[in-house]
Amino acid sequence: MSEHATDFLAVLTRAGSVVLTGHESPDGDCLGSQIGLLCLLRDLGVTARVVLPDPPIATLRFLLDGVEGVEVFDADEGLGPCDLLVLLDCCQLGRLGPLAREVAARRPRIAVIDHHLGADRADGEVCFVDVAAAAAGELVLRLYDVAGRRPSAQAARALLASLGADTGWFRYSNTSPVVFERARRLVEVDGVDASAVYDALHRRQAPGSVSFLARAIGRSRIVANGRIGVLVLDQELMDEAGRLGIDLDLVMEPLRAVEGIEVVAVVKPLADRRVKLSLRSQRDVDVQRIAQALGGGGHRKAAGATVEGDAETVATRVVEAVLAALPPEARGAVGTNSSGPPVVGDS
Repeated sequence: MSEHATDFLAVLTRAGSVVLTGHESPDGDCLGSQIGLLCLLRDLGVTARVVLPDPPIATLRFLLDGVEGVEVFDADEGLGPCDLLVLLDCCQLGRLGPLAREVAARRPRIAVIDHHLGADRADGEVCFVDVAAAAAGELVLRLYDVAGRRPSAQAARALLASLGADTGWFRYSNTSPVVFERARRLVEVDGVDASAVYDALHRRQAPGSVSFLARAIGRSRIVANGRIGVLVLDQELMDEAGRLGIDLDLVMEPLRAVEGIEVVAVVKPLADRRVKLSLRSQRDVDVQRIAQALGGGGHRKAAGATVEGDAETVATRVVEAVLAALPPEARGAVGTNSSGPPVVGDS
């Protein structure tokens, strides 16, 4: 059951020791919402810390500047004191990566703050869920409101990064008047420079990122009469992205900019014959339903899944699923671009 913000905050403030965490490979919303809530709880006198399943990528590390009580999970050291574990930007313990086994063994009380479809079926005992919210950070801001507190500069920067990450820096269709109003409040906090936050997120790439993006995008294919963009990355590119600290969502943007494309799919290899799938919809295709059928989830226009199988086979399955979701007039002969390995329909 999803709690009212006031009731949910009361659960947090009554806990003796609170640990905040989120999904593996934290993005801007996941990390930003955790930092924002950490600052609020400490302001309210709650003993709290953040335990990340994975280290953040290089472009997000500025959010940790001057913030104490943030650590990356170490299996040898364990979770430490934890009366209440709060999942932010995810709702299932299976999304906690290396932290999941420790939580299953410790069995602390679980709370959830999330905005994804399906979060009403969360693993939490108490949940603060709103699928209409643009970001988990928006829900954290509601907790500030009911607490009667104003975010510090550290918290405001983190929450601005949270909103910016999940709205495409206020370009996506989930950018509502409410989102703009909350962003206005954050940039009015003394010490917050919106342009500096944007630069830290998007203009601090490693020099090698240019070559990486060129080679990655060169593997793309545009199929289904120009309606679907597909990109299958190989392990070499994945390893390089890890070394460079690149947010792999960057490789989607050039495909999303192509006129006529309805859906972009990026397939990334993982270990043990599994792949990670990221889907973005430009218009009417509900990619959350496609991801859900593959064991994942997300939003109507942004979703993902971790799928068993090799990358090429999964890419073919995804294209078939997207084709079935397109209106009949949008289906037809497969088209390709002039470079990169074949994915679907090439001969």
